[in-house]
Amino acid sequence: MFKSWLFWLVVFLVWNIMILTIKKIMTEKWPGRIKILDLNLPLLILGLHFMSKNLMGLSLLPFLIFALALFGIAMTLIYAFLEGDIIYRAFFVRYLRVADIVFFCSFMFFLVLEICQTFI
Repeated sequence: MFKSWLFWLVVFLVWNIMILTIKKIMTEKWPGRIKILDLNLPLLILGLHFMSKNLMGLSLLPFLIFALALFGIAMTLIYAFLEGDIIYRAFFVRYLRVADIVFFCSFMFFLVLEICQTFI
């Protein structure tokens, strides 16, 4: 069940529809700092794990987490060097946005690969 690309596509679409519906219902109470992609991150991580394991035989997740850890260290050093101090809120917001983009692009890449493998 978790190995099917169709399962992950449907779960991703249903999850996003649910989040958008909740966001529309709670327009006044919805926190402005929370983006939809932030709420997708756990789902993207799970989907990426299962799809990469299905396609390659090993999970891509440890490699991405290690790469993001190195990126976080580099980002910290650059902020400390250029700005003289680190503003934690700005750092974590930027770091999470980068992590969101990396996991989203990886998820979509593996989804396209799974679909191509099924039809070709």
